[in-house]
Amino acid sequence: MGHTGQSVLYVLSLYIPVSFLLIALVEAIQLSTQVTVSRQRESGSKELSSLFAHYAGGGLILSIFIGLIVFLCLPILQYFYKIPDDITPLFSSYVIGMMIAAVPTVLGAIANASLRGLGRAKHASFIAVCTALVNISLVYILVNMIGLSLNGIVYANIISSLLSLSAAITILIKGGDLRFPNRSINMSKLILLRYVGIPVFASYCLIFISTFFYNRIVSPFGESVIAGFGVGYRIQTMAILPGIVIGSAIGILINQNMASKKSMRAYEGFKKGMLQSYGTYLFIAASIWLFKDPIVSFLIADKYSQVEAIRYLSIVAPSYLLMGPMMTALLTMEQTGQGYRALVLNAIYFCLIVAGGFGITSKFNSPEAFYWCIFAANIAGATIIFPIFRMYKKRYVLARQVTDEGKKTRENVISPQP
Repeated sequence: MGHTGQSVLYVLSLYIPVSFLLIALVEAIQLSTQVTVSRQRESGSKELSSLFAHYAGGGLILSIFIGLIVFLCLPILQYFYKIPDDITPLFSSYVIGMMIAAVPTVLGAIANASLRGLGRAKHASFIAVCTALVNISLVYILVNMIGLSLNGIVYANIISSLLSLSAAITILIKGGDLRFPNRSINMSKLILLRYVGIPVFASYCLIFISTFFYNRIVSPFGESVIAGFGVGYRIQTMAILPGIVIGSAIGILINQNMASKKSMRAYEGFKKGMLQSYGTYLFIAASIWLFKDPIVSFLIADKYSQVEAIRYLSIVAPSYLLMGPMMTALLTMEQTGQGYRALVLNAIYFCLIVAGGFGITSKFNSPEAFYWCIFAANIAGATIIFPIFRMYKKRYVLARQVTDEGKKTRENVISPQP
């Protein structure tokens, strides 16, 4: 898409906040589904089918509801960003199309989350990789060969999401895990939406709100700066995905081990997962910083936007070494009953960037000042990892030691040693 014109890059950059609103819904629903299924996977296919039906129905309703809200707020977005009249139709049609594509995307995410919760991570990964390859291929054909521009992304998302949904449901049915559920509605099936889904949704809504203001901070510097910043930020979004994936994996391990009353293994899983996250982000941060020029040149053709994207990555990319493990730790908290703590930490992080960004950018009248603000927030945010380690150690190791000592004391009282 970066080789189709600056107006397309401009629209894609303006769409970033809206995309995080949809990501908020997808992550909230799929993480709640994943955690619920992983805790209930021994309860039988009837119970699992009921869980899937409840989450699928909830996801369908919420995706339509959010789509309607975004549609009604389009005039506000256009006014807030002062979108030129000639760009407005392109922006509106793209946003509406992506709201429609969100429906099969949410349902596909729920089906794949069920597979992961059942321990079939290989099946879910295979579907995810194939879906991505199909999506990329369709975008190339529909955009570059047929010339559908932004509509090509919409059609590609709808088709690839439907294929993903179909594949996941087929595997669930063939594995005997999914049968026709009862038609009765039981709100207790959705209880983890409160403890997992709502905090996750709120955390991503914070990203939606913050990126909404990020674009506003850089908007006075022109379309090329907005487009370049958008490309740099999308590269950053891709860079944090491994951290999210590792955090999700740690969450599954902790929940399964705690269900089996193996708290020591739960803590060891967290510790080893965090070490993997640090190793991964040492490679990611170094690679993006060293190869930022060819990466950006490959993604976009506009020279002015290239300069801005490279400037953003040259400043912010080194901080990914600490930002990635921070995301891993926060996502682990969200999946292990600490979602509201993670939400507070996320809120502080984004408030610092937005408040500091407005202040420092206004003072120096340069987008670079905003980029340095993001760098500083990433470094400062990494300090939360140490208390998170202490929290999990206290929760899973020290609490277990106290319990074991209590058992030994009771045994000695009941059967005193000679």
